Amino acid sequence: MYLYVQPASTKLITCSLPAAAVSPDKKKNKGKEFFLNPSGKSYVCILHEYVQHTMKVQPFYVFKELENSKTPYSATVMINEMEYGTGCAISKKLAKSEAAKETLKILIPEMNTLTDEQLQKNTEDLSFFDEIKIEDPRISELGNKAGQPSPYQILRECLSRNYGMGDTDCLLDMKPLKHQNCEFTITVGKHKATVVAKSKRSGKQRAAQAILQKLHPHVPSWGSLLRLYGNTADRGQCAKKKEVNEVKRHRPNQAILDRLREEMKRLSAQKDAIKSHGRLVVNSEDLPNKVTSVDL
Repeated sequence: MYLYVQPASTKLITCSLPAAAVSPDKKKNKGKEFFLNPSGKSYVCILHEYVQHTMKVQPFYVFKELENSKTPYSATVMINEMEYGTGCAISKKLAKSEAAKETLKILIPEMNTLTDEQLQKNTEDLSFFDEIKIEDPRISELGNKAGQPSPYQILRECLSRNYGMGDTDCLLDMKPLKHQNCEFTITVGKHKATVVAKSKRSGKQRAAQAILQKLHPHVPSWGSLLRLYGNTADRGQCAKKKEVNEVKRHRPNQAILDRLREEMKRLSAQKDAIKSHGRLVVNSEDLPNKVTSVDL
């Protein structure tokens, strides 16, 4: 039996379930509260998880184009046909994130005390997952509690990084079986995995685990895959990309320099065309004699 213990630096948020989300059958209610772990998750992901738990619906976003060069896009969160937070940014993706952030501040007051750095800070202790095999059926649940990506998300990240190394298309197939079971199949290139599960969601995650095991036969545990494709690796890639962009931003723009050089040459040629080439000195002895009359 494995008991996952949250790292000491992890901040859990206690969220209350509204009366509408609580079942009248007391046996089905494990409690009127649930714990939300925001560590390593985006604002959009946190909002989606919260709304799914409390309202049993999905939030959607309404985008608009603004007449503003700095923030040309806006996004507004709609939940049950009601407007919540609105965010503006230079892209639709960033505007969506800002809108989710503002909505979380409305729905979860504790989010006001968390900064972006605290959410993105690497506080996960992956040593726990070093004891868990890749095809362990509890990985999806444990990863969700720890704020780690799901097996299917890890699979998509794996395929995106290895794009061009072969057939990386991911084909999904689901067949219903008796007794409310379903058979879920994932095919990636020459690899194929089929599992039987109680739900489509569980089958999708377990099939992804089976494919990942076939793609990484020498990887011993789920912790190793998280280090390779999880939040820590993703932040490392983002930091590296940010550093490269910073270098590019400070690097001289050769096209602009060439254009400036051409303009400077053109201006120099114009100045040379109107530039004085010296003074004209005429000797008075060389001038013709004074004309006293003109014979017409």
